[in-house]
This record gives sequence, structure tokens and C-alpha cells, in this order.
Amino acid sequence: MSISLDEPLLPQSKKRADFIVLFEDQKTKITSWRFDPGDETGWHQHNYDYVTIQKSGGRLKLESEDGEVKFITYQEDKTDSYKAPIKHNATNVSNEVVRVIEIEYKM
Repeated sequence: MSISLDEPLLPQSKKRADFIVLFEDQKTKITSWRFDPGDETGWHQHNYDYVTIQKSGGRLKLESEDGEVKFITYQEDKTDSYKAPIKHNATNVSNEVVRVIEIEYKM
């Protein structure tokens, strides 16, 4: 969910998920994300491979550029890996806060 577009546009009725960049150098970017129910990232593109570490329960809906929709059910400390490029929007479709750490490999 690292955003390569500076400010993806969201309709005014939508709220952007909160994020904090915890660490960044030439090789790695680590971001902490918090999605309140209904929050989303906005459409963005991942240009680098990355892994996620789920830090909560909850559920995200991932909409891909090609129209594919998939749902990720979160479990604390579950990990996933993703191959770039990926363009998508992530939305919290659960009734609980979703938290995730994203580690992006820039090499």
C-alpha cells in the first residue's frame, strides 16, 4: 500500500487510511497503516515488491485495475508477499480497525 502517486484522489465522502513511514533508505521503506472502518488508500501503484505483516483482525477489500476484487481476512502476525507492479485500492470493509505493517523492497 505504499503510494507512488503523490495524492491519490478520493471522493469527499471517503476517508483516507492513516499511515506513518517508520523507516526509509535507498533499499527499504517500512510503513505502518491504520484503517478505521470504511477507510481506504485511494488508487495507487506499487512499483516494488513488498511484504505485509498484519497487526490486527478485520477485512480489507482489494480492487485491482483490471476489475478483479478480492478480500483479505486479517489475522494478527499473518504475513503475505506481493510482486510489483500492482495498481489497486484497499478499503476496510470490517467493523474493526485494521492495522498492517508494509515493507517495500526498492531493489
